[in-house]
Amino acid sequence: MKVQLIHNPASGTHHELRLNMLAQAFAACGASVTSGTTRLDGDTEIHPDSDLLCISGGDGTLGLVISALLNQGANIPVCVFPAGTVNLVARELGYASDPELFAREVMAGFLAGPAGRLAEPVLVTDHAPVIACFSAGPDGVAVARHSPGLKKRVGKIAYALSFLQLFLRWPRHRFDLQVRRTNGEISALSCEAFYIAKGRFFAGPWSLSPDASLGRKSFELVALNRAGRRGFLRFIWSVARGRNPGNLPHVESMTAQSVELQADTLASLAAAFQVDGDPVSAVPSAIKMSESRIEYCLPRAG
Repeated sequence: MKVQLIHNPASGTHHELRLNMLAQAFAACGASVTSGTTRLDGDTEIHPDSDLLCISGGDGTLGLVISALLNQGANIPVCVFPAGTVNLVARELGYASDPELFAREVMAGFLAGPAGRLAEPVLVTDHAPVIACFSAGPDGVAVARHSPGLKKRVGKIAYALSFLQLFLRWPRHRFDLQVRRTNGEISALSCEAFYIAKGRFFAGPWSLSPDASLGRKSFELVALNRAGRRGFLRFIWSVARGRNPGNLPHVESMTAQSVELQADTLASLAAAFQVDGDPVSAVPSAIKMSESRIEYCLPRAG
């Protein structure tokens, strides 16, 4: 069995020793291990003879690898060793953070065949896949303004510090959306912030919707009609307490398959978007479910 271990040297918690331990753990399970690194230009090399891709990093690193898989038309199952700043997919799928346990459980899942797989329909923007979450509004601005160097040193605290700085000059935006729901109905929606949840978790152990989960050919859209300081803090407080923010009077939540953004306002809103914890490289005109799928190799107790 051939495992390609792909890592991101810029990942928030990248550590060469843990990466070597992970490679040794797979080798101890009988796998032949090769290595690779991600590239921001999307030209991440995928070894076509690999039986399994193991991504060591966070959701952003996973997104780069999945983008490369889609571009190359490769159909290789993937697993995620949680070594990033925020690891939403790894959290939801239950991957261990101990290298030896991770390798044993992933190998058991691989040997289980279809019973150890999760087929994940891919959510995409015009430019890249969305692995776990997408948002537009104040937290998108905070992500755009955070210090990558500080993120490397202190992890997700860098996002929190960037967010606190927003209170001095709070950003207000207006987004006009065309939403296609799962029943085919199309509706117009105007809001000051919105979130798209492809997976269960957002920004850590919190959830934006009780219906969000990987494996579905849809996503959850959560829109804030008002996102001033008070309205946004009410929203964050609800999420932090484990409540459904869709129950708030200024929040609307729905299951959808695509969202289109009004084109004439997008250029001025570039700094307000984030995808999987990273600023967007280009403003999207749409976020939608695609026909592509990836396959996660799930962990199983050996």
